[in-house]
Amino acid sequence: MPGWTGPIIELEDWSAFAKSLTAKANELGIGGLLAIRNFDLITYDAAVEGEMGAEVDRLEVVKRTGTDRDEGSTFWNANGHDYDHEQNPAGKTAANLIYAYLVHLTGEDYLVHYDGEPEVMDLTESLTDANGILVFDAKKLKRVAKNELWFESDPREALLMVFVCRT
Repeated sequence: MPGWTGPIIELEDWSAFAKSLTAKANELGIGGLLAIRNFDLITYDAAVEGEMGAEVDRLEVVKRTGTDRDEGSTFWNANGHDYDHEQNPAGKTAANLIYAYLVHLTGEDYLVHYDGEPEVMDLTESLTDANGILVFDAKKLKRVAKNELWFESDPREALLMVFVCRT
């Protein structure tokens, strides 16, 4: 399967995210629940003896695979938020899952389905131009915990759009 070739939307700053997400979803005819994941555009591989590993361009990983996570990514296992892979191994690799929020669009904004009733939550509050946001079709993911979703098909089929902030 070729790499992911969907839209990458560049924002001047993260305050435009909700409005841009709604506009792009409407343009593409996308409705229903979405899974929103933020990620670091650049990370570093682990290296031996405390040395910094090689730089990894996570946006390039996204373009190639449909997710920023790869086999070297970690399982969070945050009690009460994520699936516990240590207690209940499910045979998933790090690239088979994401940590994300489920949202639905409300016009020019979104509500987050996290714990109980949908709530207003700014998912861009702590983001900088060193971050990006992945938007997935939640129908192509299985929610196994508040914060953890598993891909039910190739991530490139689930990824709808990517947002970056270029200043």
